[in-house]
Amino acid sequence: MDKNHTAKIKKIENIFWKVVFIAYIALILYLSLSKPLINYSTFKGEDKIVHFISYFLGADLFFTAFYKKTKKAYFIILLISFALLPFITEWLQSFTYYRTYSKFDMLANYIGAVVGFLFFFLKHKAFSQE
Repeated sequence: MDKNHTAKIKKIENIFWKVVFIAYIALILYLSLSKPLINYSTFKGEDKIVHFISYFLGADLFFTAFYKKTKKAYFIILLISFALLPFITEWLQSFTYYRTYSKFDMLANYIGAVVGFLFFFLKHKAFSQE
């Protein structure tokens, strides 16, 4: 492949991951603030696992979409925004009739995000061609 074709593919890939991340965050916000679709509490702490996995995936998608693909200042602003998301969603839940603010849900979100961040960097280090 020539360099021009490779650059076009890389650009499309970058846009794809950004769109996937934004759609994922929109889904997380919707699910966090809407009336629960199903009652998935079959055992104690199950919702914490859901929170962990949601933010684990979100962190991996975030870094896949933006790491070394955006200007540093823009990346930092996006990273701060993503880091505030667990707090903001839990705070907003306190204003709904069917959700409650939970420090433990927020903690599960942050732990999931940190583990997702570590997973991304291990994956990036193992498979990067840089």
